[in-house]
Amino acid sequence: MNIVGLGKAGCAIADCFAEYPQYKIFKIDVDIVGENCYNLIRQSGPEAYERETPDFTDFFEDIEGQTIFVVGGSGDVSAICLRTMEQIKENCMIDVLYIRPDVELLSGNKRLHEKVTYNVLQHYARSKAVNRMYLISNPAVEDTMGSVPVLGYYDAINKFVVSAIHMINIFKNSESVMGSVGAPMDSRSICTLGIYDMENGEEKKFFPLDSIKEMCYIYAVSETVLREDGGLHKKIVTQIKGKSTKEVQDVSFAVYPTKYKSDYGYLLAYSPTVQE
Repeated sequence: MNIVGLGKAGCAIADCFAEYPQYKIFKIDVDIVGENCYNLIRQSGPEAYERETPDFTDFFEDIEGQTIFVVGGSGDVSAICLRTMEQIKENCMIDVLYIRPDVELLSGNKRLHEKVTYNVLQHYARSKAVNRMYLISNPAVEDTMGSVPVLGYYDAINKFVVSAIHMINIFKNSESVMGSVGAPMDSRSICTLGIYDMENGEEKKFFPLDSIKEMCYIYAVSETVLREDGGLHKKIVTQIKGKSTKEVQDVSFAVYPTKYKSDYGYLLAYSPTVQE
């Protein structure tokens, strides 16, 4: 799988993915050097970056297949995201991973630029110009984690998010012992992920997604518990049946064995609606 990080936030997330051998990393930003890094010429603002979007033909010469395009909307460099994706979409199936900051802390111009990027990319996903758009809110992730120190704040959040995405990718490509992670309907292209507490059924999403129509729950359970807990099947089935509501029309789940002593869970949420 390819990871394309655009801008400061996107490249920081890409660096976290680089810790795992399953990903090929590409990074685009100003003042950046290294393997598979494209150093942009610094511009005066978003409009100038968009106008001067480079030709990435040589940089992306070998890219193909499943790709996660990571971008944070408040950075000026994010203005080239559409033109950049246009240059790779013929060879790649692109999922956008959008990192949304605490918008109340943004200045006027930054807030306006983020709002435009946030909305444009969602419509891009709704029109199926990209496969899906996964929304991540830094404040929501912080709430999920419980407490995050000031020093290393973004590093901690980024590693937490990437670890969850990586494990979900691992499970999607593994054989479950019960259920399956199915592909959601094409129209439900605005998404998020999160943590699911198997004991009490508590959900902690990485973005406050509205108008959720489809949910998928991933149970990661130790082989010992799967082998010895005679009440687990009934517990899981009861939980999943309770997740179906008038609004959430489709609920799926999958159970995967692990070597860990502690059990844990993830969730995927899908909406057909552009988020305000």
